[in-house]
Amino acid sequence: MSRQVVVVEARHYRTGEALLVELDPPFYRRIALSRRDPEGLPWIAPGLVDIQVNGFGGVDLNGRALDRCEWRRLCESLLAQGCTHFLATVITRPAESYRELLPSMRDLWKEQPVNCVGFHLEGPFLRREDGYVGVHDPKWVLPADPDWLLWAQEACGGGCRMITAAPEASDRGLELVRVAVEGGIQVAVGHSGAMGHELARAIEAGASLWTHLGNGLPHLLPKWENPLMHMLGSRLPYASVIADGIHLPPHALRAVARALGDRLILVTDAIAAAGMGAGSYRLGDRWVEVDEAGRAVDVASGRLAGSTLTPFVGVFRAATLLERPWSECWEAFSVRPARWLSLRHGLEVGVEASFCLFRDQPEPRLLATFLRGERVFSQEEKGA
Repeated sequence: MSRQVVVVEARHYRTGEALLVELDPPFYRRIALSRRDPEGLPWIAPGLVDIQVNGFGGVDLNGRALDRCEWRRLCESLLAQGCTHFLATVITRPAESYRELLPSMRDLWKEQPVNCVGFHLEGPFLRREDGYVGVHDPKWVLPADPDWLLWAQEACGGGCRMITAAPEASDRGLELVRVAVEGGIQVAVGHSGAMGHELARAIEAGASLWTHLGNGLPHLLPKWENPLMHMLGSRLPYASVIADGIHLPPHALRAVARALGDRLILVTDAIAAAGMGAGSYRLGDRWVEVDEAGRAVDVASGRLAGSTLTPFVGVFRAATLLERPWSECWEAFSVRPARWLSLRHGLEVGVEASFCLFRDQPEPRLLATFLRGERVFSQEEKGA
């Protein structure tokens, strides 16, 4: 017996046109214009894609190995925020501990992929100097080792989609970039002081993004000769930014975003506190204190330690801070990072039907999340 085709009517997030969307899970079967008045319809947009999630909904990805229930809770908490694709991010940690954590995460991912599309290794090949290293522990930072990366990819079951590294920080940095790209791993420069010729060589070797631009840098740098200016003036295809109003002050965020244009990718850099509230949380071996404003600070160092931003809220907060239409920010948080990961993602026939239905007035409200054509989260409209 054939499955019943699901039909959704909604407004296209960019054009505002009323659409009739037919689903034949896991794909879009047909997308056509509807005769309905678009003003009464919710918006439809591709699901959000977050390439930097260190934890979420009370679950820390960087501590001990998770159990099935914790993994499922993290994935479902992200779905409730419209995030249909994310990279589980592992920050710098003791070298021997990767041997337990990565295979454990691989097994959970293989058994229940849900909305996780792979892993992001943020470290351990970063700059260890103060300012560049951020909240990563400098004693665990290592010189670039392409052989280690090949081992890590095997330990991840082939699921490592991204690594953040400082290619200029050690002798084999460029070799690491080339080996990663040849192995299907996207390379982001981050926690790095790469400038000029060093940055150009990293781009030539295959680096294609800068991780959380403006962060992981010392506060005091020369006016022109600094990594931020060099990145903005480079041919690096993309840079990610945490648009929470905390990691970059609003005026700096606007300046960076305007300089990047369509190279901008939005991320949360979420930790376990995201979607929770004020209190104390773990990020690996560290205690992080979160205040009522959502600012997450490492207790030991006083540095920012990830973000409490959630994806759906993040789109509209970015729009407010950047003084830009929310549809532009949605693009930077969905289709653009998906394109960087070589994922087919969008409102197109034959593409995997992972999308969000929502209202933007009187305030933004996510109504439903669909994953591969199936409704996986929903809530009633206020006043319904």
